[in-house]
Amino acid sequence: MGIVIENEFTVAASPEDTFALMTDVERVGPCIPGATITGKREDGGYDALVGLKMGPMSLTYKGQVSILEQDDAAKTAVMRAKATEAKGQGTAQATLTMAIEPAADGGSTVKVSSDIMVTGRVAQMGRGIMADVAGKMIGEMAKAMEATLVASAEAKERGEAPPPSVAAEAPSAVGMAADITKSKIKGLFGGSKD
Repeated sequence: MGIVIENEFTVAASPEDTFALMTDVERVGPCIPGATITGKREDGGYDALVGLKMGPMSLTYKGQVSILEQDDAAKTAVMRAKATEAKGQGTAQATLTMAIEPAADGGSTVKVSSDIMVTGRVAQMGRGIMADVAGKMIGEMAKAMEATLVASAEAKERGEAPPPSVAAEAPSAVGMAADITKSKIKGLFGGSKD
């Protein structure tokens, strides 16, 4: 099953710092929910693991991540990730096109277009749930990226080396799907009164 997902988020960091983080696979890897970068490859790409928990079932994908294109002046890049399920027949492939622009408040607006193709158990979730789950995962990634960028800026001001990247919380697709379903049901019946 293939799906294209468009996301946009802002972070309180300069476009230069944000782009540098987004194109540094080793630094941005921990900011992606459930992802671990396990090593650099001879071809310039990186080996990675991604874990996803779906109720009682845990899925682990093993694959590679690489930057295919990078335009430092325009602050755009294309990243590709390919993986296979460690225990099972499922596969996942994603091509992420990223563009970073200055935000009105002095931070950065990050636009990410994700072209995703999955097979196996995850494909059974359906397009709508997959898009909502991916949106929640991008939101968690944005929080971790912003925390990483803020901590790095503070360390730079003190003349210290940047600290390790802030790791995003590993996702639970079933938990997120339940939250999304509840919110859609509330929307059908007059919206949330929280």
